[in-house]
Order: sequence, then structure tokens, then C-alpha cells
Amino acid sequence: MSTNREEPERRERQQAAIEGMARISLSDLRDQSPPNLTALYADVQDGQALIPGLKMGIGALTVQRWDPSFAAAGWTLHGADLTLDMGHPFGAMFYRNDADNRVLRIGVQWHPPVQQLEFPALHPSKPELTSNCSDEEVAAVVLDARSRIGTLVAVNAQIGSFVAAHESEDAILEASGLGLERLSEDDPRLAGNV
Repeated sequence: MSTNREEPERRERQQAAIEGMARISLSDLRDQSPPNLTALYADVQDGQALIPGLKMGIGALTVQRWDPSFAAAGWTLHGADLTLDMGHPFGAMFYRNDADNRVLRIGVQWHPPVQQLEFPALHPSKPELTSNCSDEEVAAVVLDARSRIGTLVAVNAQIGSFVAAHESEDAILEASGLGLERLSEDDPRLAGNV
């Protein structure tokens, strides 16, 4: 655990390391395969799709950070029990009220029938909705949780698009029900001319 005094030193070391790195365009590395790859054989079940052509990049990728302007005023995120279940975030996030130490648990679950993430405001330890928070408090904390989980999902998607070759991108789109014809940027159909 770092102290406040160690934090500036750590940031200085990180900045020095970043400045010492050679700048290489990620697009230059995206389509390169590491040598000595072996074929992958997988048993694809009903309802599953195989995504071929995935490659590891250079081991680093710049992503967008969570925007703290979405933080719930008066509440602090103090714990989370999250996992990705088939690509969908699942679990709970725990917030503590700064003034009176009330705890609010925000559930994170994928709701298949409506195909969206849900964030129910729950009692800290019982399987029921919270009853000791106002609607405004719940709305602020849920927005905080949504923004953090949204960032998590976006970062995972960005990393996935980085390691995906065109073959994998096509398979990902097909598995998502978006197996449409790819158009080049100068295709006249994009301008509405055809």
C-alpha cells in the first residue's frame, strides 16, 4: 500500500519510463503475428461462435480512463465483487456515505430478455432493495456505478478490437448478428448517392 508521499515519486518514475519508450504506431503492429504459433482446435457448442485470428499486441494499449465527474457526491466506492460472465459484468459495487457511513450495494447484472445491464440499489447484506436511501441518492450512486462499468466494458471492447485481426472482426460481427457487408470509406452508398 502506497502512502501519499510515495504517490508523486511513483508517478515520476512512470512518466520517466513512458518518455524513455520508443513511439511506435499501434496500427503498425496490429496485423503482425508472433512467430511459432500453433493451430488452435476448439469444440464449438450450439449457440457459440469461434473467433479466429486473435493476436497479442505489444503488451500495452492506451485506453480512456473513467471520468470522475460522474462520481456520486457524498458517496465513496469502497469495494466491489465483480466478474465478467460471458462478457457481461456481474456482481456488486459497495458505496459508503461520507456523512453517516450508510452502505449502499449496487447490483450489476445483465438482463437477457431486455438485453441491457441493470443496476438495482440493494440492501448491503440482504437480498432486497435498499430502503434507507432517497431516490436522489440512489440515482447519483447508480450513475456513478453505470459510468464505471461503462468504462470497464469500453476498455474490454477496445482491447478486444486491438487483438482482433480482420478475420476475427468479421467473426465477432457475425456472432453478434452484425455480419453485414463491409463498405470502404469512399463507397458511394455511404454518401447516399446510390
